Amino acid sequence: MPGILTGRRIAHFGHHDPYYSRNRIIAKALMLCGAEVTQIADGRTFLRRTPRLIGEVARADVDAILVGFPSHSDVPAASTVARAKGIPTLFDPLTSQWENAVIDRQAIPRRSIRAGRYRLYDSMACRLADLVLLDTQAHIDFFCNEFGLAQSKFRRVWVGSDEQIMKPLEEPQRRDDFVVFFYGSFRPFQGADYIVRAARVLEQRRERIRFVLCGDGPTYQSVRALSERLGVGNVEFLPRCSLQRLAALISASHVCLGVFGTNAKALRVIPNKVFDALACQRALITGDGPAVREALTDRDHVWLCRIGDEEALADAIATLRQDPGLRNRIATNGHELFQRRFSTVALAPEIGRIVRGAIDGSGGATAG
Repeated sequence: MPGILTGRRIAHFGHHDPYYSRNRIIAKALMLCGAEVTQIADGRTFLRRTPRLIGEVARADVDAILVGFPSHSDVPAASTVARAKGIPTLFDPLTSQWENAVIDRQAIPRRSIRAGRYRLYDSMACRLADLVLLDTQAHIDFFCNEFGLAQSKFRRVWVGSDEQIMKPLEEPQRRDDFVVFFYGSFRPFQGADYIVRAARVLEQRRERIRFVLCGDGPTYQSVRALSERLGVGNVEFLPRCSLQRLAALISASHVCLGVFGTNAKALRVIPNKVFDALACQRALITGDGPAVREALTDRDHVWLCRIGDEEALADAIATLRQDPGLRNRIATNGHELFQRRFSTVALAPEIGRIVRGAIDGSGGATAG
């Protein structure tokens, strides 16, 4: 259904980064459906950006406003203009700001003023939007239960990956340098500490496996300190890099890793790194949970292991190293599924239907 949005104009609105993977893939999918996407983005503080955002979108000739990630606080401005224009507001939160700060990072107390503000942003933004896009049904269930919202408010849109950047290359053939790759923002739910502990387990078993961890974030220093404290010699840390470099690092690996943290968020999301590994046709290991089982089948498209268990992770890595046939089958099956369901081309028709339904009034939802 490539032309479902032909002639339609969508404002991608907020203090979002248009180049962040989720925002870029959603915009690209809309354009594949024929839409004209106008980026109305301003990364300044709320008081500085809001007048400019309102003025620009008020003047724009658009059929819908899509508030990008993480522009939770910009939804009220978008919905005010949208109501005046008689057009729908869609919101793509990707995550809960309250959960990120209070539950995942534990950066602020649950009963603090800041926590209450984040909770208000989450709830108010979802209530004001006509439709809310989230990445898994498990995540939708959390929003509904935590903020008292109706299921009809939400539509599931996989995170996916950009197949023009993330694409298969030949797997490295050197048997004496088996590479396991992880990249991330080092949020607690990603469980990078369990990756370091699994590396130590495999080193103690005298397995010839090299780990490459790329990125930075809240737990980076503690994870690096853990590696030094354990005296792990098979882990290399790399700084955050471009998408093109990231694709090259994935292709230079034999196995890619997802998330292994023990908090509830790890069970509800399927992050970029999972879809990027599938796109690059690399065998993937990630923590087991309801969200990933919505999309992937264990030992067919992915190897699922117990979360928060370095021994289980080490066993999975060792098995895939010792069994190249199984590793290649998981990589091939995962890539074939990616092409059918999670590529930008595959996601575009569903995203197009959702946005067209909102524009036509058939995909709207009452406030939850």
